[in-house]
Amino acid sequence: MKSRLFRRTQHILAVFLFSLTAVVTSSAQELLSRDAYRLIKENASGELPFADFRNIVRFSGYAPSPGSDQVAEYLAGRANAMRMTNVQIEKYPADGKSYSWAFRTEPSWEGREAELWVVEPDSELLASFASSKTALARQSRDADVTATLVDVGDGTRPQDYDGKNVEARLVLATGGLPAVTRQAVWERKAAGVVYYRTASAIDYPDLFGSLDFAPWYGPHGENPPFAFSLSYRVGDTLRTRLAAGEKLVLRAHVRADAGAGNYNVVRAEIPGANPELPAVLVYAHDNSRNTGGANNLTGVGCILEVAHVLTTLIAQGKLPRPVRTIRFMWGPEHYGITEHFRGHPDDMSRIEAMVNVDMIGYSQSRAGAVFHLYRTPWSHPSFMNDVVQEFAERIGNENAISIRNAHFLAARQTEGFLDPLFAPSGSHEQFHYTIEEFWGPSDHEDASDGSIGLAAVLLNDFPDVFLGTQDDRPELAGDPTQMRALVASSVYALASASAANAQALVHNSITKAEARLAQDAARAFAMVDAAKPDALNAADQEARNVIHHAYAREVAALTSAKDVVGSAAFQSLAEPVISDWKAQQERVLTQIDQAAAGVASHAGVANFKPVPVSLDKKFAAEIPVRDSQIRGPVNFFRTEYGRWWLIEKTGDEHFEQRVPLSKYGHYMLYEALNLADGKRSVADIRDFISAEYEPVSVQDVDQYFRFLEAVGVVHMKKTGGTSGE
Repeated sequence: MKSRLFRRTQHILAVFLFSLTAVVTSSAQELLSRDAYRLIKENASGELPFADFRNIVRFSGYAPSPGSDQVAEYLAGRANAMRMTNVQIEKYPADGKSYSWAFRTEPSWEGREAELWVVEPDSELLASFASSKTALARQSRDADVTATLVDVGDGTRPQDYDGKNVEARLVLATGGLPAVTRQAVWERKAAGVVYYRTASAIDYPDLFGSLDFAPWYGPHGENPPFAFSLSYRVGDTLRTRLAAGEKLVLRAHVRADAGAGNYNVVRAEIPGANPELPAVLVYAHDNSRNTGGANNLTGVGCILEVAHVLTTLIAQGKLPRPVRTIRFMWGPEHYGITEHFRGHPDDMSRIEAMVNVDMIGYSQSRAGAVFHLYRTPWSHPSFMNDVVQEFAERIGNENAISIRNAHFLAARQTEGFLDPLFAPSGSHEQFHYTIEEFWGPSDHEDASDGSIGLAAVLLNDFPDVFLGTQDDRPELAGDPTQMRALVASSVYALASASAANAQALVHNSITKAEARLAQDAARAFAMVDAAKPDALNAADQEARNVIHHAYAREVAALTSAKDVVGSAAFQSLAEPVISDWKAQQERVLTQIDQAAAGVASHAGVANFKPVPVSLDKKFAAEIPVRDSQIRGPVNFFRTEYGRWWLIEKTGDEHFEQRVPLSKYGHYMLYEALNLADGKRSVADIRDFISAEYEPVSVQDVDQYFRFLEAVGVVHMKKTGGTSGE
């Protein structure tokens, strides 16, 4: 046992020393020159995005509504005013019935007026669209209804309606609107839904949340009814009165327009010095929800300011023109990316990297938010992750309070910031951040889908206590300090990456990779150390699988920089590291087997030797191939982003119950489909997603692809019985 612990400690120490050496080496290198970094920090404004917010929220803006046309025109106008090039507004039809790949397009919808009153036993206004657009659910249709109110509790289960007649009445419910609508309206003929929010009820009893009918048609093609949203305080009062036996009669008045419309995607560019090189794409979704839409506007304002500061500094000659073009795009969430690449399939090969800016610039004290960088999925490793991570860490360190920076022995102490980045009207808060593995849902999820294939990261502030409520607006949740610099620095560094700073790029990736590999080793050792004797061999094999794929991921990520830094620099800087990683991988694999033997010995099992798990050869011979006619994510769980399409394809509203792999959630399914590249076998894909997430059975993976084959997403080909890798 002492020997095993010594060897493992020796390995971790070696990793640490290598990382430390590389850090010292790379500290003299620059992904972005100090002068460029300083210029961006000093010139990026936290206040200007709020002017754009105020202008955009004048329009209802939720695509494909007419208001989204106004938002698009505003964004294109701002881009033209900055003298950006190739400014375009792309339009894609949407009618609520047709599909874009597996995505059901939405109907155009504009709420015009809506009120909800108690009319008996007294008169009381409960909700008004004129006061807050959040009060009315999107896709609500015209109504003039006077009816009694029936409390159905959660309202999402059949038993919630036992002994209750809701036909032609209004239901008071707290469950999700789609399920309540199905149970109350489409199955039991209720007239409409009155929902009230229970989330954060104690701390925020007066917030009410936005609602959305999805699906927006019933099981037999019925139009949606209407729904109003109330706060916990108001809704709980109604429930209490009903429980006391009081009869409440409500009047609902709704006027809204619905029909066909367009998704608008705005694009504009800062041209690079070499227009032949693939561009860096910066994306933000621009839906200004009927809630006020901080979620859908902070990214828009942020990248408008990124465009402004970079175009200004380049035009003034203070920043050199980057070698790559920087393309900015704004469009509806999910639909913008899928529609653009469906309409421009050749464009997929013209993008080097994508930075998706979602919710950003939130007050970390008021909104309770933390900044997150979500890396690309393992199926698409890229050096870009580490470039963006470098600037997140740099700004995080400069804006964190530490006693070592407080000069506490000096005559005048400071707050303890290293080099803070403040805005005049912003807070002086610390910048809290995390670097995380791939996650969604946002536009990077669509771009990173294997059939589109972009290396895309997400920048996102979360949580936000005001998200999806009447207070979901930048003025309340935002902090100008956090709007600045990070995105501009990352994007400009990516667009400027070349052979000129090859050493900095490679060393940055190496040092960050070593830290991840150490974490992967810790995870693998934990799998073995926690295994019971009868599961020890399986744990050993899964731990080895983690290490195999972890090193393969890092080699692929480092190799992705080859075209950027050039073959000569890559050969001298990266290839020796890759060779060392191969030897290091073998040492870790040996240590894992030794750890397993140690666990076995401690349990009284003598002469334990790991044995590879034998799989049916057919799984190594079966290779799923993606059908090019259905690109983008095929989501099992989100109605408009795949589920509706799958229900129509299968004729089964509960199709996921026939797919055991679905119990692991959307992202394991998503990543498995990403790997259907015509090279990997079912067995290969099982090993890959087991390393990235958690061990799964090859039979479940095979059944998942059989299901996808039945609906036309993939087809299966066979090899001569060997793995497809």
